[in-house]
Amino acid sequence: MLTNRWAILAILIVVRVAMGFQFQSIASITPIIAADLGLDYTQIGTLVGFYMLPGVVMAIPGGFLGSRFADLTMVLFGVGLMALGGVVAGLADDFNFLACGRLLSGAGAVVQSIFLVKMIAEWFDAKSVVTAMAIMLTGWPVGIAIALATLGPLAAHWGWQAVMYLTAIGCILAMGVLWLGYQPPPGSAASSGGRARFRIPRRELAMLCFAGLVWTVYNLAYFSFLSFGPALLIERGMDVTAAGRAISLASWAALPALPLGGYLADRTARPGLILAISCLLAATATAALPLFDQPYLLCAAIGLFAAAPAGIIMGRAISVMSPARRAQGNAILYTFFYGGMGVIPGLIGWSADSAGTAAAPLYISATILVLSVPLFLALNAASRRRETL
Repeated sequence: MLTNRWAILAILIVVRVAMGFQFQSIASITPIIAADLGLDYTQIGTLVGFYMLPGVVMAIPGGFLGSRFADLTMVLFGVGLMALGGVVAGLADDFNFLACGRLLSGAGAVVQSIFLVKMIAEWFDAKSVVTAMAIMLTGWPVGIAIALATLGPLAAHWGWQAVMYLTAIGCILAMGVLWLGYQPPPGSAASSGGRARFRIPRRELAMLCFAGLVWTVYNLAYFSFLSFGPALLIERGMDVTAAGRAISLASWAALPALPLGGYLADRTARPGLILAISCLLAATATAALPLFDQPYLLCAAIGLFAAAPAGIIMGRAISVMSPARRAQGNAILYTFFYGGMGVIPGLIGWSADSAGTAAAPLYISATILVLSVPLFLALNAASRRRETL
């Protein structure tokens, strides 16, 4: 096992890669799976959202379990559920069966996400936790980029069911890496198996709920782009492989943007300004994608600018949590996140059906990015006032 905190961070990133890879599997093969099962955009959006929906009911109970079981145990359990869900999805022959697999995978993703963030918060101090969080978040776009670049051709050759099995294999490999490499930070107390309690001061609870809202709104914009961007490019004449490669540029561009956004926010001490500039530029590029024939350039710009605020928002969310209540705080944060991600993609998919074009979700994505700016500025101001009390 490893004792260097940056090596531990690398281990945890592997889990995020597996999660991003599995999440993006449906959107990466939309034309193939839609044609085989006769699905419309609303159903595709629902399947995308079902990966997140279990968080509405599981995040807070999952946080309670943190007082009874070790963090490593909970993350391994969550990734194991993700693998099982991938197998169930691979066995599916209709929408309902496939939805069950996505829900099961999503339940596992909820559990491991809560404790993955908690692990990093405990391994890193206040001076480095924002950077660590931003680096950890890069695992998600890496997994998405790999899925976008590879799963379309694989599904065309082997069938979409093979893709679902492949996501399960990825989760199993992540479990092995985690089991062999992770250990708790020095001096951390083992779980005592005591009674789980939910006691968060009212003011802290209100701040956590608002942080959860901001994190959800921000992520909805990028998720909408990732979920319906491939369909838009195919609609505009690209084949599934080229569309996947174009959209994957956003994820590759996000890799340097995630830590760079956090670094610039720390360096300038102006997180609100960095976030505002990034979101507005990302919104402009997103709205331009259906209108201009520059898919590679615009997708790269979307990833670069849309990803930069992620570490800023997550770092601010972590700052409002008391160290002793991080599991419960993360549970509240992810209840909002998974609730929004679980329900709204289906509605965004409905907008594409109603408009008769996959461009509609991209315009919604651009609007949401703009909305993220005033929401974060309000959170940042409220958090700073709380710190001075």
